[in-house]
Formats: sequence, structure tokens, C-alpha cells
Amino acid sequence: MSTLITTIAVIIVTSLLGYLASTEQYRLKSASVIFLVMLLLSSSTLSYEWSRMTSELVDNEEDPHHGLPDIWNGKQVVCFHFPEGASPPEFADGRHHIDYDGTDFKTDRNWDSTGACIGGFEGYEVGIDLLNAAVEVRPSLLALNATEFSFGIMVDSIGGVIPCEVYTCAEDWSSGAYWEILNDGATSMVGISDLALNDDTVVTWQIRVY
Repeated sequence: MSTLITTIAVIIVTSLLGYLASTEQYRLKSASVIFLVMLLLSSSTLSYEWSRMTSELVDNEEDPHHGLPDIWNGKQVVCFHFPEGASPPEFADGRHHIDYDGTDFKTDRNWDSTGACIGGFEGYEVGIDLLNAAVEVRPSLLALNATEFSFGIMVDSIGGVIPCEVYTCAEDWSSGAYWEILNDGATSMVGISDLALNDDTVVTWQIRVY
């Protein structure tokens, strides 16, 4: 919404400056022309901002985009779900929906976990590239720490949340917890480095306890 307000403000201020800068005889005409030009130039921005403001959450539970804004249909999304009490403070009131440009435009306070979904991405073919793009949208809140192995990377923490600091992990690893990848709602059979993406893939990170 802030982008929409800013765009409208720029149009009004620019038109006003054009009005004041013109001679009295041509003030109204000059301001009108500037207003129309600015409106045309910003029409796509205004349209997209309106779409974000009026978007609704997908309510089809069989759709991988279930619970996500319908403006992201056909787009790629990464969700980060944090355990109760361990979510970054900014995400503690529900599941936030943040567009690829960093705009936090909708919060679902009825979702069964807290966290954030970063969406609206296009063109990514491998999971690790999409993950890095999502983290870069909110790098301070979704800081990623991982260990690299010959077979790929193992995510140690997201947003400062380490699974074995939230849940009890046995020293012999007979029980514990780790960051799990869901690919369109199902447990991924490959690591994030090898995960092939579709145009509308939803990748979800959540802590799995075993």
C-alpha cells in the first residue's frame, strides 16, 4: 500500500509543480498534461498495487498455493514456517506474505504457523537459486546458515533458528530435529541444490522432529 500512496503522491506533486511553474494563462493546461503523462507512465504500478491490496488467499486445500495470495498463482514461492515461540518478532503475529520486491502486503493470522512466504518469483530452475533470492528479500530476518557437503548443502539455521536449540536432540542422533524441505506440500526427495522447479513451485521450509 505504501508504494501505491507514494506513486499517487508523486503524480499530484509533479502536477502541482507543473501548475506553479507555468504562466497563469497555461497553468491548468500544463498541469493537466503532466498529470495525464504521469498517470500513463505509472498505470502498471498502480494496477499491480491495487491487485496486491485486493488479493485473496487461495482456499483450495489440494492446490500447492493453498493459503497464499491469488496474485501469486503461476509464480514461484518460498515459505519459512517457524516453531511457536521461535519466530522472528516481525513474523510472530501470523504468516506474512511478502512480494519479491520486499513489500509485506498481507498477513494471515489464522494460519497454523508463524513465519513468512516470499513470492512472485519467475524463471528459477533450481531450488538453491530460488532460496537465495527469497532470503535476499529479507536478509536480516531470514539469514541462512548452511554447511556444504559433496552432495549439496545442509541448512543449519534460518533466521537464527537452530532446530536443536528449539527441540531436544540426542547426542547419538537417535532423535532430533532438522530443517525440512517441502516441494509443493510434499517432502522433497532431493536436497535444495538438486531440486528442479516448475513455474509455480512452492518450496516450504519447516522444522521436522524425529
